[in-house]
Amino acid sequence: MYEQVLNRKQFKSFQNVWEPICKKQRWLNDPYAPDGVRFNLLLPQEKLFFVLKKREVIGTVEFLKFNPKSPYCTVEGHNKYKFSVLEEIVNNQDKVWEIDKLCLKEAYQGRIYFSYFFHVFLDHIITYQPKYYIGLMEKKFYLMIKARFGRAIELKEEIKGPGTSLMAVMFDVERAMKDSVKMKALRKVLNNELGGFK
Repeated sequence: MYEQVLNRKQFKSFQNVWEPICKKQRWLNDPYAPDGVRFNLLLPQEKLFFVLKKREVIGTVEFLKFNPKSPYCTVEGHNKYKFSVLEEIVNNQDKVWEIDKLCLKEAYQGRIYFSYFFHVFLDHIITYQPKYYIGLMEKKFYLMIKARFGRAIELKEEIKGPGTSLMAVMFDVERAMKDSVKMKALRKVLNNELGGFK
């Protein structure tokens, strides 16, 4: 379903998915932060004559500790929303993570495969305990996440780009985790998929 990028081979797979999509959408391909936490989304493996087919990477996501002064910061800068002035962000700087390099190959941009990102987010939430995620994401992704997490997702600004619009989004992780109805529905979706989530 997904893997954390921990070696060169996995990183190369990450680049091979992210960079063509980035180029096609005419997005700036920001440098890779040395301390970025990256994940590859994987197509579930199928057995073919008792042999597992090669694992195909179908999507990527990167998480970065938010530091607006860092050269690797992707959510702030020229013509971008100023997250760093928000009271919630200022008061919780050490618990704010950027979402970056979020993409899914076009052939897999359906609800089934998109929900694989929720496994990654939950893994990251459990491991790193963020209070907020902030990011710039395609409208399609924003709408799917908003449908799943409701009021925990706040749209700050729509930024018109050369290819697609990007939505400046703040995700209140603690609010989402406290919403028992939304979390129950999310767990049900994840448990119905290969690998599940307990």
